[in-house]
Amino acid sequence: MLHLTRFAASTVVGGLSMLVLKKPNVLSVLTLHAADNKEPCYVGDVIKRRVGFPQPTACCKPLRFKDFIISYDSKNRIPNWVYEHLQYDKLFKDDPCDRRVKVERTQCASNEDKEKPKFTPDCRIHGYHRADAKDYCDTEYEMGLMAQPENYPYDPESFCECFTMTNIVPQVPGFNCGAWFDLECYIREQLVRASKGVYVCSGPLFLPIVEDDKTIKQYDVLGDGEVSVPTHFFKVIVIETNDGQLELESYMMPNSSPEEGEEINLENFLTPLCQIEHHSGLIFFPEKKCFSSNNKRRGARLHAL
Repeated sequence: MLHLTRFAASTVVGGLSMLVLKKPNVLSVLTLHAADNKEPCYVGDVIKRRVGFPQPTACCKPLRFKDFIISYDSKNRIPNWVYEHLQYDKLFKDDPCDRRVKVERTQCASNEDKEKPKFTPDCRIHGYHRADAKDYCDTEYEMGLMAQPENYPYDPESFCECFTMTNIVPQVPGFNCGAWFDLECYIREQLVRASKGVYVCSGPLFLPIVEDDKTIKQYDVLGDGEVSVPTHFFKVIVIETNDGQLELESYMMPNSSPEEGEEINLENFLTPLCQIEHHSGLIFFPEKKCFSSNNKRRGARLHAL
């Protein structure tokens, strides 16, 4: 009786004494449910609430700049992608005083300022994952810019923001003087001039190679910051025509120096969008928009799949 009395008293608190006397083995479960009045929590919810999930420092929110936006890869210390919206009025405005920031990159704030633009770290990135200009010292690589200052000749602020380290990727010497340079000029001088606006997404790729019958990924890493050197680069370009239609061109090219005297034909670098998506891990148009395509290799229509 003493045992039963104590047992019943302990269970009356949960309001379940009758059930416990018949099925004492369910005491702990019933008491837990009566106290919480909730279903058992999913383990992921418990972990998130109590300790949180690990995550890269810049994966959730793209980094906002005045005229472009960047998704930063905190593991490789380079951007995943950089997106720009280029418009005729910003690139080719009528300015008889020629107040453009000089594109030779010898000036930054104004024509009177003789200091070279400085590469600056992005303080929004955790120090563990932040690239620094020192990482490029004593290496064979150059500091390549994804968003180009030449795209913002009338805006000193945007011009200078292009030199933020989250916009920088390692490029082999001469890469930015070959097909990549020609592609950037083609976008500015032809596509932007002939359209309502051009959306340009640029970024790095890491393609595998076959070595000794094995497929491997192999690339250099620079400095104490461990900045990864891409094997290739891409540009996905959406042209908004003057009548509101969308046209798509997509390019991929290796991170290599052009050969001396090499003739460059940009059509040789036209690449199906699905290949860029496969290698980058990105889906560029998840809503499956349909574009007409200037890519002569792809036919008249191209769907973003």
